[in-house]
Amino acid sequence: MLTTLDKNAVEIFLKLCKTEIKKGNCKFINYRKVKVNGKVKNALQELFDIGIMKIEDIWNYVLDLDSNECFKISFDYDKRRDNNSEIYEFIKIINKKKVYIKLTYRNKVICLSFHESNY
Repeated sequence: MLTTLDKNAVEIFLKLCKTEIKKGNCKFINYRKVKVNGKVKNALQELFDIGIMKIEDIWNYVLDLDSNECFKISFDYDKRRDNNSEIYEFIKIINKKKVYIKLTYRNKVICLSFHESNY
């Protein structure tokens, strides 16, 4: 459960995301492999499994995110990336499936994960 301070941070983050996405300043990391329900798939296959046929469509769901859908804020510990960035993790119902969405901001909105949830 997020604290009031965390919820305020999520609100500010989502406001920034919405502004930047509308400018087209966003990127989906689509080359990753993800493990969902014990199966390893690539990120694009996961989108298709959710019912999303075009990568661009994920941004409509991100624009629709609500701060109450955020369940965790952490730091990026992947040394290949800037580890000073905060990572925001959301669960959203999309096409009757629980979808895990992981976002960060590094000069643009970056969607690190968008797949059916393991949670």
